[in-house]
Amino acid sequence: MGSMMLAVELNWIGKLIYQYLYSWVNGWVSSNDIIGAFAVTVILFTIFLKTLTLPLDIWQKRIARKNAKKSILMKDDLEKAKKLCGDNREMMMIKQREINKKYKYNPLAACLPSIVTLVVFMVVLTGFNSAVRFHNYTVFADLTDVYESAYSESINKLLQTDGNEQATVEQSQTATLAAESAVLEAYKPERFLLTINIFMPDTMKLPIPTIKEFTGTSLGDLRIEGIDSNEYSKVMRSIIQKYNVKENGKNAQNGWFVLPILAVVLSLISAKFMKPPEQMAQITQTEEQQQKAKSQAKMMQYLMPIMMGIFPMFYSTAFALYMVISSMITTILNLVYNVYAKRADEREKDIMLSTTLK
Repeated sequence: MGSMMLAVELNWIGKLIYQYLYSWVNGWVSSNDIIGAFAVTVILFTIFLKTLTLPLDIWQKRIARKNAKKSILMKDDLEKAKKLCGDNREMMMIKQREINKKYKYNPLAACLPSIVTLVVFMVVLTGFNSAVRFHNYTVFADLTDVYESAYSESINKLLQTDGNEQATVEQSQTATLAAESAVLEAYKPERFLLTINIFMPDTMKLPIPTIKEFTGTSLGDLRIEGIDSNEYSKVMRSIIQKYNVKENGKNAQNGWFVLPILAVVLSLISAKFMKPPEQMAQITQTEEQQQKAKSQAKMMQYLMPIMMGIFPMFYSTAFALYMVISSMITTILNLVYNVYAKRADEREKDIMLSTTLK
């Protein structure tokens, strides 16, 4: 395997997930038919990452809350400026900047955390893709060693027994069956609930990648180069027959779309509880433009979770699991923060009311 491993390398986030965290989890978690060690790795990694980015999430919510309050305070000044400037757009822009400065309102401040969140998402996606490619290649390389070792051992025994120098067709077939049996025994799929192979998508795709998926460059393919198709078919034939073909001869499927659907549903619920960053209407905008901007912002609030749900359908179940756990934590965080913000607003109102009455 050593000479073959040069074909696939892990990026830095892939090393963190696979070489360090997965290796550590493998030391104390035994995989079973319900959940494997890599599933535990994904859950722990997601919790660690969400804890690490928690200050960023809170910062984003605080900015959105402050901007919402400032927009209410700025409303009267903006209306007065709009009446004062009339159709003079240049003066309107000057007044807008003056009002923003007066209330220390920065319309771009709320965008920064969202950009950082998107960057984190892309980095994690590439990390999981790297880990999945590395694992699939490692499995193939290990099984190649198992196949060759079992074949050599079997053919040598047969030759010694029969006293032949060259193997007959029958002996080659017997050694091939022994090698395939050894590969089948050595292969242990990493499962997660109803999904057979966590390193393949939770969809109707086959549990064991075909040579086309293994070397292909389409969306969701593993993009592993330098693999001989005949060698791959020879080594993987026994496990492909067992896991990719049902008893009735039909193709098996790796999953049932459970995690991709959960990822979309949880993302939509999270978006429902999370108010989008408040963007103050510009006084240079007409009422129609303002309404259009609000509609677009609301559409993006729900479009993004749906788009995020598309990724788990093309990539591994491991990444889909990350999306589900991440969305679950985000939803809980939004609920807790909304309760806190509501109580804080009520306290502020009580203080203002008591001050006014005095």
